[in-house]
Amino acid sequence: MATPSTSALVAQVEAAGIVPGPTWTWSMGDTESQCGVIAGAGLATGCTFWAAGVERTVFAGTPSLALVAHEVANAETEHFAVATLLNEVSAAAAGTSWSPTDAVASCLVLHFLGFQDNAAGAWQCPAGLAASVAAHIHDTMVTTQTTATCGVTSHTSSTLTFSASSGTLTVTSPSAGSVPQTANAGTPVTVSGVGTFTANDLGGTVSVTGICEG
Repeated sequence: MATPSTSALVAQVEAAGIVPGPTWTWSMGDTESQCGVIAGAGLATGCTFWAAGVERTVFAGTPSLALVAHEVANAETEHFAVATLLNEVSAAAAGTSWSPTDAVASCLVLHFLGFQDNAAGAWQCPAGLAASVAAHIHDTMVTTQTTATCGVTSHTSSTLTFSASSGTLTVTSPSAGSVPQTANAGTPVTVSGVGTFTANDLGGTVSVTGICEG
């Protein structure tokens, strides 16, 4: 039985539901020049890299369906996945995948093709997480901003504590020359001053505690 061509495998993966994005291209060539030496790759290798907003995949040898699926899924992940999804899957993988992008890609392969690709470490994506990844891979990032203006009349300094429900929290205090403070979701940021406090949560919502003097 003839081995399917790489182009046939790419078509099979895309038909299954993995969407690499409108800027993605692939070719056969030298993976090492683009991605370095891939340990344990043998005669069939593949790598996906990104430059100027364009995803590119290079295959060498006779890649398997699992390898092709993983690299196409890598392209989809890089183009579409928001930071909160990458963080969620990376936390679940706990270092058993080569990267957060690879971890998400393996979840896409499991959901759309029904097998673990074993392409980037020991990570085995649970079926429930794979379904969630497939449902949210095309989510868009929403930035929520919360402001509080304090002490304009009383000239009394206020102290407020902000926290983020998900994503990355950035808080700017009203103090002159203050540097924005950044924290991950769940880590509170406390700032003081007179004027307008500004908090942005990349991917979720912002909560604030403290008394804002008028």
